Amino acid sequence: MPAPAAPRARRKEDARARILAEARRIVLEQGFEALTMRRIADAAGYSAAALYLHFENREAIARELGEAGMRALLAALAEAGATPDPVARLAALAFAYAAFGRAEPDTYRLIFMEPGFAASALGGKDEAGAAAFALIHGAFADLAASGRLRQGKAPEALALTFWILIHGTVSLKLTCSAFLAAPEEDLIADALDSLLHGVLVARHES
Repeated sequence: MPAPAAPRARRKEDARARILAEARRIVLEQGFEALTMRRIADAAGYSAAALYLHFENREAIARELGEAGMRALLAALAEAGATPDPVARLAALAFAYAAFGRAEPDTYRLIFMEPGFAASALGGKDEAGAAAFALIHGAFADLAASGRLRQGKAPEALALTFWILIHGTVSLKLTCSAFLAAPEEDLIADALDSLLHGVLVARHES
């Protein structure tokens, strides 16, 4: 008799999870260029042909890994993104972003710091990544809508600058912590304060 559908589905899910776990390990340990279907199959204990029952190619595996990482980042930012005041929201997003990098360094490296991986896995089209950036952009858009941004300051450009500042801090803390002695929170607070000082309307101007 054929196996019941539920156990069969669970076996398929387990196989996919094992394949993804081994692919993730290979990328983190050996780099994206080392990720091949045969190497993944050997590590997971499957034949190369069996992998194609679950994933079309290595790019499909990379996309799954990248999207999962971005979903985790989005979840980490969600509470901060609900902060009502946009200035406080930006601070909350910055600290939540840094906390994610600190708590999930392997995931952070995978989605942002592994050469070749992000371009193949995400390509700027993943929904979770776009939603995470939208949280940042939304805060600057709210500042603009309330007249709190200086004239000529574009929310999208500011959101990108914000991300560059925070990503730079987090990535340097992960790779050069011995040379970046100041606490991560202090570095981020100073960077955010400098950015906002240059773009917010001063009280005497409002």
